[in-house]
Amino acid sequence: MPDYDYSLVDAAIIDTQSNTQRVLREVLARLGMKRAETYGSVRDAADMAAAATPDLILLDIDGEEAEALRLIRRLRNEPDTRNPYACIVATTWQPTPLLVMRVTNAGADDLLVKPVSPKQVQERLAALIESRKKFVVTADYTGPDRRKSPREGAQVPLLDAPNTLRLKATNRWAHINARQLMAEANHFVNEQKLLRISVQVAFLIEFAAIGLTARPPERMAVEHVARVPAFLDDLLRRLDDLGEPGPAESVAKSLKMMAERLRLHAESGAVAAEELESARSLARDLMRAVDTARPLDAMMAEVAAAVTGYRTRLEQMAQAKAEAAKAEAAKAEAARVAVAMPAANGDAAKEAVGS
Repeated sequence: MPDYDYSLVDAAIIDTQSNTQRVLREVLARLGMKRAETYGSVRDAADMAAAATPDLILLDIDGEEAEALRLIRRLRNEPDTRNPYACIVATTWQPTPLLVMRVTNAGADDLLVKPVSPKQVQERLAALIESRKKFVVTADYTGPDRRKSPREGAQVPLLDAPNTLRLKATNRWAHINARQLMAEANHFVNEQKLLRISVQVAFLIEFAAIGLTARPPERMAVEHVARVPAFLDDLLRRLDDLGEPGPAESVAKSLKMMAERLRLHAESGAVAAEELESARSLARDLMRAVDTARPLDAMMAEVAAAVTGYRTRLEQMAQAKAEAAKAEAAKAEAARVAVAMPAANGDAAKEAVGS
């Protein structure tokens, strides 16, 4: 394993257990890390993102799971984060499949199981330095690409995210322009967000279309169209950051008002077909305004494929749930019969003795 120089690395340890804080700090110190701040809660570390985001963050998930996951998402996505590409390693005593999925979906780089050893930490840091995964940018996610295989539709380009841990540990920090590196990466993320948000909004409206015209409108359809305004708010902010409002800005604002109107109408009754078609038209206009180079037919094909795939997954989940319920009912019935049979046999035996 290469000999890394961690003396310039800034680290943060966020853990509700003071003993774990001490152990982790000692481990980092043994590796040569001289600057490791400790925080007793996520709230204590709330200003860390805007003030000076560390190169490495060790974040306890067990003590404040919801708050910790929100912090990871904030570090990756909020505009006030100084370094949204910091290496984030979550720590836990119980790595359940559900927890692993939540940590992964939030945007963390890795999950470390406690109790940790110096060798474990050293190996994880080496992996982050030598073979960190590239970042993928979607409408609601920025972080390491965890996909096992590419999804259908457009191929989403990956970002070789600035890795300040690697730059400092390999003594390259003094030879690069960190500010320019971050600015270029942020520009890439903003551009990708615009593209992916425009497609996501079209997907949400298209998926909700059938359910919104039902009487009464389907709850899932209303929930999906209700997500549209938040995505458009993020898109408008990023347009402003890029200094590229143009036609996309006016279309996004019109579509946001339309989505809010669709939700209100859906909550009081079925949505008119004319309103729904207006929303679809605006969604197509937004995709065209954001991505002028890509044919609209290709974008609509991507949306259609996403809707079909999502509906298929929902059907499979519903079927699996029904089969599980059926199996549970059969199991309960078998248990009831098993309990009833000894009692019946006992009654028969009593009758035989009596005769």
